[in-house]
Amino acid sequence: MTIDNGGRARWLPGVALTALPALLVPLIERAWVDRLPDPLPIHWNIAGHVDRTASVAGMTTTTLVIAGLAVLVALVVALVPALSWRVRRVVITVAAVHSAGAAGIWMMTAGMSLDAATAEDVTNPGWQVTALLLGAAAWGVVVALSCGRAPARSGVTDPPPAGLARLDLAPGQRAAWTEIAPIPRIAFWVLAALLGIAAVLAVAVNAWVAVPLVLVAGIVMVALQARFTVDGRGVTIGFGPWGWPRVRVPLREIVSAAPGSVQIAQWGGWGYRVSLDGHGRGLILRSSGPAVRLELSDDRYLLATVRDPETVAALVNSLLDTARTS
Repeated sequence: MTIDNGGRARWLPGVALTALPALLVPLIERAWVDRLPDPLPIHWNIAGHVDRTASVAGMTTTTLVIAGLAVLVALVVALVPALSWRVRRVVITVAAVHSAGAAGIWMMTAGMSLDAATAEDVTNPGWQVTALLLGAAAWGVVVALSCGRAPARSGVTDPPPAGLARLDLAPGQRAAWTEIAPIPRIAFWVLAALLGIAAVLAVAVNAWVAVPLVLVAGIVMVALQARFTVDGRGVTIGFGPWGWPRVRVPLREIVSAAPGSVQIAQWGGWGYRVSLDGHGRGLILRSSGPAVRLELSDDRYLLATVRDPETVAALVNSLLDTARTS
């Protein structure tokens, strides 16, 4: 099968944006070098005192090496022809976040150290940590958007094989399936642990240091709360209390549906997963066991854990029959 990635040139803006934060570091160092103490602080103890330092040149070199490795990964992924569009975008986006994070740590440390006499005079970071994380994440969004839209998928015109189950729907009858998957119990333990650590940090250090953990806790809860819907438009997976972000699979891309099974260990845990080859996607929000498997165009598939995979599969096949024989 030929993978449509839209040509290698479409990935060059993402690679360039991944490199941009690293390129800014030596330029800013040159502009600030006379105002920075040498060495710079790189770690504070729980009492807020500097307990580790590094030379300006050493910290800059380390930053450029870390960011450079991220850029190298993005470049290799952009040039490898066998990878799918989604895999490329995810890897380049993650590389951009790493590059921005490494450069952001340097910029945060240098900015806090401006005009300080010594490294020990620099106070420990507070709101700067939250700004750093949000900035790196925002840069990742920018890079993801620079990758453009996903290539159009092939449409399917043939109805599902006759041997697959259908629902006994009357002509013109509408049918749909919606369910909200329960949040796994382990997620509440993870949430409790994150909030507990955040509370300790807020008391022992400062509240700003705890903010990133609270944000992570919120992301965990949104990622594991999903609504699975099948209707005349196709399959929709919405996350969080507002059903956003969402993943849509239109009917025109679905070949057929059948009951199947899923093992959490094969997908690396709960949540929305993508296989390494980019062909498979999994919505794993229950324990290992029954699931519905949707065969999609371009040799792709989607696995989703649902309460009644037999009924869901039969409904999808019936909707496909209606759409392709009317």
